[in-house]
Amino acid sequence: MLCFRWILYLLILAIPGLSQSGPTLTPTQSRVVIGKVWGFLNYYHTEVARGRRDWDQQLVQLLEAAPQLDSRETLSASLLTLVQNLGPVKPCISCDKTDTSASVFRQNLDLTWLADTTLFTAPLREQLHLVAMNPNQRSNRYVHWNPLRNRLEFNVPAYSAMAFPNETYRLVGLIRYWNIIEYFYPGKYLIGRDWSQVLTELVPTFQQATDTLTYQLALRELIATIQDSHAELYVPKKYQLLSTPSYLFPPFQHTIVGDTLLVTGFYNDSLSRLNGIERGDRIVRIDGKPLSQLIGERSRYATGSNRSVDIQLISASLLAGTQAGVTLELLRQGQRVQKEVQRYPFQTFGYRYKSAETTRPKEIPATIGYVDMGRLRAGGVKRLMKQFRDRKGIIFDVRTYSKGTYQRLARYLNPAPAGFARFTKPDLSRPGLFNISPIRYVGRTNTSYYRGKVAILCNTHTQSAAESTCAALRTAPRARIIGSQSAGANGVVSYVTFPGNYRTRFTGIGVYTVDGIAVQGQGVPIDTEARPSCDDILSRTDRALLTAIEWIGQD
Repeated sequence: MLCFRWILYLLILAIPGLSQSGPTLTPTQSRVVIGKVWGFLNYYHTEVARGRRDWDQQLVQLLEAAPQLDSRETLSASLLTLVQNLGPVKPCISCDKTDTSASVFRQNLDLTWLADTTLFTAPLREQLHLVAMNPNQRSNRYVHWNPLRNRLEFNVPAYSAMAFPNETYRLVGLIRYWNIIEYFYPGKYLIGRDWSQVLTELVPTFQQATDTLTYQLALRELIATIQDSHAELYVPKKYQLLSTPSYLFPPFQHTIVGDTLLVTGFYNDSLSRLNGIERGDRIVRIDGKPLSQLIGERSRYATGSNRSVDIQLISASLLAGTQAGVTLELLRQGQRVQKEVQRYPFQTFGYRYKSAETTRPKEIPATIGYVDMGRLRAGGVKRLMKQFRDRKGIIFDVRTYSKGTYQRLARYLNPAPAGFARFTKPDLSRPGLFNISPIRYVGRTNTSYYRGKVAILCNTHTQSAAESTCAALRTAPRARIIGSQSAGANGVVSYVTFPGNYRTRFTGIGVYTVDGIAVQGQGVPIDTEARPSCDDILSRTDRALLTAIEWIGQD
């Protein structure tokens, strides 16, 4: 059903004497209200959904008039005209306004703002209420569900010729994206902040963008607000050179561990020695700034679902810069040392990336099988399980992107079908609500199932389908997930286009454990924490793999 907490609120505020004129509205407030009403009508009003009007142009006209709409009365009059020009609202006979089904997820929908007497006059509140009570039940030109790709798709103009859209069209992109997240992002309730406030904060940011680069930074900041590891900004190739400075890099490798940046290896040994950098150095300040401060500054553009992913994304860029030199304060054998380090074009190092290989802290015993899930294909499952059927345990390494083999593996690992997940899918007939699927099962009745221990390795590289793989393999009778927090972004993605043909994506389906715990954000539940220490990293010890071997070896 529709979330009607706001209906009683509306009726109370309609009592004579409680309604009052609001204060003068700022241009930002007017633009925010315009954007929210425009988006609400976009997905709720039947006439808008038919697509016979240029709905973007309606928004453009309202935004350009926003400076003059500086009071509740003038703003409401303009918005009321917009609604009335759409024609009478047709009653929705099929809408069940008393539905309390447990198969509907309601936490994302809140329309109480439609009853705000400080923003809307009584006639406008009445019209918005009428639209909310009778939402569009037909197809919508601007959004549809693609059953072949199992995802939402949005039909919006890309305005591809706009490398740097003017202020109005930058706001069109902001408002369009904000409303898509408002009504169709299953993880909105997990963001941890008032989503309406995000729009208020970023209207000035988009207005103040002065060129292509600052526009792209505004887009990155917006995208980062939804805290989704699937999200990233795709810049059209023809604009990439305009936005990519000539960055320089130090000649050594590093990673964030706690509140320091640990030097883990070298891109170029000679240049690292020339700059006095040693493996194991722990950098605490960069150009005088503490590492924690720099991480905080970069976090506004980091798109991780959780801090673990944010740290991974930020780490690579902390020492990059356009200046040739950088001042580092580091800890070495308990002493503080300051170094002036040179940065170079990356091609100077002559570095060649090695193919990913699993590092083993010690030889895996013959009694234990090991599977790299990034390499295993569906056709190899039967042979693999035949090979490992007598092993004491099997380690499934899901720290790479798996290839959709968990359904077949579960047939060998489980004695009977076992539930592993629930999903939520957006309800286009009631935007903001999501339908909860029945429990999804893996496995089959199998009296000859594998009876050994099943260790599942997981970390921040475990994302999306890999997280589903962890959950499915975890249903085996003697299974345990070992490692550290996963990426927390599981589910089919949907794409959004901004003016200038910039694109991003977001997790479009909610994924939950059988117990109703969201995977978005916190990741898959970890049974045994195994996070690498500084010593582990420097000695190339795979702590999660070692922990799995020890667990399987226990009686």
